[in-house]
Formats: sequence, C-alpha cells, structure tokens
Amino acid sequence: MKKAILPRILLILLFAMPCLQAASQSRSELNWPKFLSGCDLVFDDLSANWNEGVFTGNGLLGTMIYRDTENGLRIDIGRSDVRDHQSGNTSPLLAKARLPIGYFLVKPVGKITKVSARLDLWNAEIRGVIYTDKGSIEFRNLTFSDSDVIYYSAAYKGEERGFTWQWVPEESVSSRTKYSHIKVPDNYKGNPTGQLVKNGETQVYDQSLNAGGGYATAWQQQNTALGTDFLITVAFSKEGQQYVNKAVQTLKNFKSVPISSHIQQHQQWWHRYYPQSFLTIPDSRMQSFYWMQQYKLASGTRADKPALDLMGPWFKQTPWPAYWLNLNIQLTYSPLYTANRLNIATSLMRIIDEQQVNLIKNVPKEYQHDAAAIARASGADLVAPVKLLAGSTADISNGEAELSNLTWILYYYWQHYRYSMDKTVLNKLYPLLKRSINYPLHLLKKENDGKWHFSVKTHSPEYPVGKGTDTNYDLALLNWGCKTLLQINDELKLNDPLAAKWKDVSDNLVAYPQDENGFRIAADVPFSQSHRHYSHLLMVYPLYLVNWDQPENQNLIKKSLAHWHSFPTALQGYSFTGGASIYAMMGNGDAARDYLNQLFDKFVKPNTMYLESGPVIETPLAAAASIQELYLQYWNNTVRVFPAVPTNWANASFENLRTEGAFLLTAVRKSGTTRWIKIESLNGGTLHIKPGFTSTSKLKANPTVKILDMGNQVYSCTIPKGETAVLYLNPEDLKIGVQDVVTYSTNDNSFGKLAKKK
Repeated sequence: MKKAILPRILLILLFAMPCLQAASQSRSELNWPKFLSGCDLVFDDLSANWNEGVFTGNGLLGTMIYRDTENGLRIDIGRSDVRDHQSGNTSPLLAKARLPIGYFLVKPVGKITKVSARLDLWNAEIRGVIYTDKGSIEFRNLTFSDSDVIYYSAAYKGEERGFTWQWVPEESVSSRTKYSHIKVPDNYKGNPTGQLVKNGETQVYDQSLNAGGGYATAWQQQNTALGTDFLITVAFSKEGQQYVNKAVQTLKNFKSVPISSHIQQHQQWWHRYYPQSFLTIPDSRMQSFYWMQQYKLASGTRADKPALDLMGPWFKQTPWPAYWLNLNIQLTYSPLYTANRLNIATSLMRIIDEQQVNLIKNVPKEYQHDAAAIARASGADLVAPVKLLAGSTADISNGEAELSNLTWILYYYWQHYRYSMDKTVLNKLYPLLKRSINYPLHLLKKENDGKWHFSVKTHSPEYPVGKGTDTNYDLALLNWGCKTLLQINDELKLNDPLAAKWKDVSDNLVAYPQDENGFRIAADVPFSQSHRHYSHLLMVYPLYLVNWDQPENQNLIKKSLAHWHSFPTALQGYSFTGGASIYAMMGNGDAARDYLNQLFDKFVKPNTMYLESGPVIETPLAAAASIQELYLQYWNNTVRVFPAVPTNWANASFENLRTEGAFLLTAVRKSGTTRWIKIESLNGGTLHIKPGFTSTSKLKANPTVKILDMGNQVYSCTIPKGETAVLYLNPEDLKIGVQDVVTYSTNDNSFGKLAKKK
C-alpha cells in the first residue's frame, strides 16, 4: 500500500512562498545572445567542402555556403520537396528522387586569399568576408522564416566593385546515377535541360520535368550604396507551368514590404523558438553541438513544411536521395519531444496522415483490409511495399522483408501524443497503429510451446545476413505495439474486440532470442559480425521494454551492448549515439559522454553535418537526444532528473524540458548536487518522478497537490492543470537560478575552422 510522503522531500507550490521566486525566474533572464554566440559556427577560412560550409534554412528553402574550387564563393540553393515523380516500377531512389537545383557563384575581381564566415545562431543568419588581393566583399545571408525567400547581400571594398554573380544549374537527374557501382535501369530517364528566361526584372531558370510540372529558381538583384542585394526563391509544382509565375510573384510580394521588416520578423521567429527549452552543459564542444542541432532542426523542417529526409534543404550529391524508414527518419525526430518543440515535430505526423492510403497499399492485397506497413526507402509518397506472406518461403529482397518500420515510426507519433496529451493526436494514431500491428499478427502462429512465433522469415535492418525467424527487431516492436494498443483502448474506453488478441500476444510472445553474448539478431541468426544498427536492441532502447529497473536484465543489457561494439569495423555515427543512450539508461554518464566524444572525434564534420557517401542528417540529431538523456529520461512510467550526468560535470541546469504526461521540468544542479526541480503541469495529471535527491527535508504541500512515496526513491506527484510545484533540499538553494550555472563559451567556438585548433 502506497503511503503519503513523510518528511523526505520538500514540496511547495510556487505561489506558497516568496522564496520560490528564484526558482521560477523567467526565461528572459537568460542572456540568450551571449549564450548562443559561444555556440556559433565560426570559420577563419572556408574550404571547398560542403561539410565545411555554413548553412541557413526555413524548413523548405535553404543555402549552404562554401568556397568554389575556381576562385569563387558557392551558394548552394535547396528546396526539400523538389522531387521527381515518374511512374512505373523504377526504384524510388531514381523515379522519385530528390533533385538538385543549382548554385550561385560569386566571382571576385581579385584572387581570394581567405573567406571568413560566422553562423549567428541567435539571429539565424550568416555573415562573412571574402578577402582578395584587390579588396574585399562583405556578405550576409539568411533564409527568411516569414516567406520563402533567400537574401544575400554583398558590400564591396577596394577594386571588388566589379565582382560577378553567376547562376549554375545542376542536371535534373537522380544523383544516384552518379555512382559507378549502381546499375541504372534502361527505362530511367533524367529530365530535360532547363532554360534561362527573363520576366521583367526577374531572372528565372525554368526546369521542367518529364513527369509533369517542374521547378523554377528566380532571383532579382538591386544595387545599393555599398554593393548589391540579391533575393532568391524556388517554386515547385508537379503539373503545369504555374511554378514559374509563382516564383516571380513570390519575389514581387516580398518586395512590397521593406527588407528591414522581413529581417525583424525573421529574427523574432527565432528569438521565440530557442527559449521553448534550454539546457547548458559544462563542456563547450558538446554544448555548441547541441545548440547547432536545435538550429538545424528548425532550419530543416517546420509544422507546415516537408518532413525531414536525409539532407533537408541542403542538397549534396548522394546515393540516398530518398526517405529512409528503418532508422533514419525515426532518429531525426527523436530530440524534438523532450526539447519541447512539438510544433516542429508535427511535420512527421503530417506525412504519415497524408499518405495512409499508400501505407495500406504497401502490404499484400490479402491484408489490405486491415493492415499497413512500409519498407526500407521511399519517395515523399511513402510507397514502399513489404511483401511478407504468412508461411511463405518466397525469395524477396531484404528491404521488402522489413516488417516493422512503420511501427517504429509510429512510436514517435505516440511520443507526440504522450508529450502533448492531445486527444486529437491519439484519435488519429489509433487506427493506423492497429493496422501496423495487424500485419505482424497475420504472420504469427502459436507453436507447441504455447508461444506466438512468426511463420515467415523477416529481416533485421542493416544486418548483412539479417533475414531470420523471430527477429528481435520485429518481436520488440510487436510487443510494444500490442501493449500500447491496450493502453489506448483503456484510455479511450473503446472495448476494441481485438484487445483480447493483443493481450494474448503480449503475454505469450516468444522470448527475445539470446545466447551467451546477449541478444541475437533472430532465433536462427546469432550476432556474429559488425553491425552499425541497433535493430536487435530496440527492446532496450528506445522502447525500454527491457530496462535497468529490472535487476534480472542488467547483465543481459551490459553484455549485449559490449558484444555489439566488440565488432568495430562497420560501426558508424549512430552506433555511438545508440550506445550512449543505453549507457545513459544505466546511469553511466561517463561512458555515455565518452561515446558521444568518440562520435564527435570520428564522424561529425566541422559544420556538425554527417556523411556516409552522402548526407545522413539523423546521426547528429540522435546525438542531441542522447545529450538530453543525460539530464532527463522518461521510461517505465517514471521521469528521472539528472540520471546520468558525468562525474566531471559539477554544474548543470535545464529549463522547460518536456516529458510524458505534458509536464515541463526545470532543474538546477550545482557542485554535483541537484538543488531544486520545478514541475509545471500543462494538462493535469500524475507524474512519477525520481528526483535523485540524497538528503532529507520537510514536507509542505498545497492541498491540491497529492504526493505519494512509491518507494525506491520514486514519488508520485498529482498536479492540477496549470499549477506549478517545486521540489528542493534547502530554502537557500532556491536562490540559485538557472542562469547562475550557465556555461558561457568565450570566443572558443568548437565547430567550424576553430574546431581543428588544439
């Protein structure tokens, strides 16, 4: 029987005592410009590499700026929904591929001696200088948040008045064709060469598509007292020629408002965005990296913009010009929920909602009445058939045998609900999650051991010989899906007739295959070679079905992680983010920190991008989630505060990190001790919390807040909607504000050119 909490922790509502005002200091007291300036991306001299460039974006349009090999400055132009849409049976990596647009080339009069550049995070703009032996060109670039327009301003000195501005279009063809080892079918055709036309004062490059429609890059330039301003946009349509007029009209409408007003609105958007949450890290490199990812997320997608693929608005030649659905899109969205940036995350829900018909068509006809799925890779239409049939031994590709990718994507849809408690989200998720789980249910059979097994071999993503019976990837996601459907059924009081089946499967699903080394790939596939993916460990992370609260599983978790990383050859960046997150779950912050540092040392590029042949944006973003988990974790129905802070991080704080149940948490740690925790209830409800306090104190609580001691240092806090409570050790600790333990970097920015300095 649970008991009312005795004098263990002091809990007070914020309005109960004036001394709590320090703990509720507003976000405005943080010096955001100063703080973020220490995280800026700074280059003494840009190179001619995409992964050493500076970038802007508004969730649709974007720029990447770096040096051209021919004595110029290159400004790549990207729009994340510019994709081919050819019909037929050609691979989506060709027929529905992301398409390159082109770049502008700034050619100075003199020879470039160096190009300095700084990405100003707080104002989301680039400022730099092209130095030549004839003078200099000072430039400024931003992609406006309030309109789909890119601004590039150039001010010259000396003899650089005569610099030139040149548009260089790129071939409208899937970049996958550029790789000699990839066989391109004869029926694939690229698109025709575009045409440069003039529409009044606007220059337009019209790129039509064979499948219909096309895209247009339009720009205007205007001389100023000191140089030239350029306005650029890109319009896209799948049919007709209206995209050309749309591009022209976008610039015309933009110019009807003074540029200063656009800049002010742009800055205001970003100044509202960053303070939605805050955390500070007593490690300048990790702190800079974290905030670069927060910038990258809002530059790469927005609520009303396309879901983030492998490269966002920053196109680079790649063999992967598609959506990747067996890890990449999942990791991409993973840091948004704790960061309290649910608005940005809605772009993932939207693409799922809009493409439900195709998700249903992805399963064999026999199952389309009640099932849905998605295979390994697709275009924006999410067409990627899975061809598994119960009991079949037909020869299908590994990608077509990946059963549970949709279920893993829907885990983040579920996160969106749990972090918002918005019932409209839940009502949209429920029928699709049912379909996603119905597909594996069709493939199960109960064997003589009384357990449910798969009747067909499925593929564990990325493992070289990963097709097997009862793969851990599919068992973990089926288990999670059944448990979650049961939870939704109870929460919505639906009395769904399938509930009995979900419970039977959850109770009687075959155990996760394991051996002396830990979790196997499948019952008939041991883990015996290097594997970058943690597809066989999803029950540990991120699902936490097997977790550190279960003493009987702790050794299994440790040896599974150690065995995974004992084969280093194929490990990639996200192998280290997954390892860091598992160590964080164990409470081993030092090992988690070390894994993240290995990621930074070996894989992260100077501009914090990540490449495996081409851009794959998910890994740095997943690392941001791993960093959050050092400060805040929610699993096994309990939130844990500072659960894995490294031993050398004496001071740390965060503000308005979000957790399941729609609670915002703020906390301060100083001299190695957690001083206070603020909990704000956005929806009303009960939060189980493990605050990590070691000392004892008195209790004082407002009658509207109910506190129960659950044992094992876990407390149940029931807080009405809109109310805020504070847990703390000593009244004197409440004088320590979030801003009092902030780490301010001072001119030692960790990424960019300066990252190479010792």
